[in-house]
Amino acid sequence: MQMYCELADKLWRELCVIPAPSHHEERRAKYIYDTLVSWGIDAEIDGMKNVIVRFDGENSETVVFAAHIDVVFPDTDSLPFSEDKNNVYCPGCGDDTAEVAMLLTVVKYIADSGKKPENTVLIVFNTCEEIGNFGGTTAIFEKYGKNIKEFYTFDGTYDEVVNESVGIHRYKVTVKTEGGHAYQNFGNKNAAEILARGIARLYDIKAPQENSKTTYNVGMISGGTSVNSICQTAEMLCEYRSAKRENILYIKEKFGEVIGYMKSFGGEVTAELLSDIPCMKNVNKDKMREMTDFCKEIQKKHTGLDVIEASGSTDCNIPHSLGIPAVCVGAYMGGGIHSRGEWAEKASIQKGLNIVKDIVMHYFK
Repeated sequence: MQMYCELADKLWRELCVIPAPSHHEERRAKYIYDTLVSWGIDAEIDGMKNVIVRFDGENSETVVFAAHIDVVFPDTDSLPFSEDKNNVYCPGCGDDTAEVAMLLTVVKYIADSGKKPENTVLIVFNTCEEIGNFGGTTAIFEKYGKNIKEFYTFDGTYDEVVNESVGIHRYKVTVKTEGGHAYQNFGNKNAAEILARGIARLYDIKAPQENSKTTYNVGMISGGTSVNSICQTAEMLCEYRSAKRENILYIKEKFGEVIGYMKSFGGEVTAELLSDIPCMKNVNKDKMREMTDFCKEIQKKHTGLDVIEASGSTDCNIPHSLGIPAVCVGAYMGGGIHSRGEWAEKASIQKGLNIVKDIVMHYFK
């Protein structure tokens, strides 16, 4: 196994520096595709830039193993990479580049082993997980969904399994008024004031917490022309999220009331839906428990850690919304995700590789 650990480390370092913002993952996709072809492994790149390897089984029922190749950072030049004795430092080095390298290494391990799956297995290096409404995974289910019976994605740290999907609605709210000169036209409607009133009303909402954490957030505010101009246009980006559909619908209703309240002050108020990320829908609980326990057992076997179960927004949202069992399995250790100071423990790569290998190879003879 040492040879494969060294390979995973090499792939990880090379992948880390390749920029891959959501919707612009073509360079990483090409690296992965070219690597697979150099190993003599058949692969394809689909219209969403997913890289797909297919291992045909004895039947058409399909199990998917995935890791997302995009990162949250918009860089188009090489990402900055550094290291010390214990850690690697690079934006996106853990989320999700480490697990991409592990899964890619496992494809080589499968090819070398000559083992065959009972069910058809798809290995997918998918796009648009970070800022893309899970477009890469959506494309996989549009093409193969009728045959997919289980879905695993490798993402996050190996002390955690995400087995509950959080739905998200994201909006851009825009307020427009006539504006004018701050002194001469004092009294004209001010877009910033109306927006501020709406934000205050939004934060008066009591978010339901029954059976699921429910949240809302205003993440960005912009607008205005100058300090001596009445604000003519103001915008905010906001979201609400929950793992329970009934809670999502409750906040949606209350959010609509906030928009109506803002309109009552005059001016033009619009709310543009940017993302509608679905939550779970009628997933078989027994199968979810079986898959969760299976992954936790393997994670603990290789790390000695007690693995927690969590909710989150991952590529599992798509299969969960279709009623298909899915789990998101962590396979490295590090921190600072979604920050320029992201880091990952070098020693965790070998443990993570063994986790990914054991989960995938469970489906091969």
